Amino acid sequence: MNYQVFCPVKKCGMALGLLFALLVVAGCEGGKEEAAPAAQGLPEFQPAIGGPASRIETLKSRLFDEPENDMLLSALGDAYFEAKRFQEAIPVYEKAVAINPQNYDALNDLGLCYFYTRNEVAALEALDKAVAVNPDYKYAWLSKGFVLVSIGRFQDAEAPLRRAKELDPNGNIGAEAEKFLQKIEQHKATRPPAG
Repeated sequence: MNYQVFCPVKKCGMALGLLFALLVVAGCEGGKEEAAPAAQGLPEFQPAIGGPASRIETLKSRLFDEPENDMLLSALGDAYFEAKRFQEAIPVYEKAVAINPQNYDALNDLGLCYFYTRNEVAALEALDKAVAVNPDYKYAWLSKGFVLVSIGRFQDAEAPLRRAKELDPNGNIGAEAEKFLQKIEQHKATRPPAG
């Protein structure tokens, strides 16, 4: 049997897939700003002007004085991610998580970096840890559903996507989860019957 696998990156192009990932990393709510939990909130380390390269250099210099600051490390990982330098972001996020295993945002971002470097097993492990640390972190649930859909594990993707939708029923994360759930339903409808 030949099944067509829905993959947002393949169907919509790498740019759209990266846009999704950036929305998840940045926590974009379509103009609606939501305060991050105090333990995960990042102070503004990055200069207001300049791209990722400027932020990377600024954060590296800050880390020289504070090498064990998991929030600075997370911000550096985010800057690498924004620059699509996923391979460089991975050890930075890993160090942040080693310092603070409760850093669910870094775990989510680490999972996405693993996914974009084609290590789906490590991606799902990191995302499982993120939702275990914070079962209410909607971004990690959406990321997990996205990864599962992207690798063709549609049935496994349904529960995380439903959870993301449940956590953000009227927001962008809930809307994205619903789009993925609709794609899964379309996939089911076009699939030949078993047996």
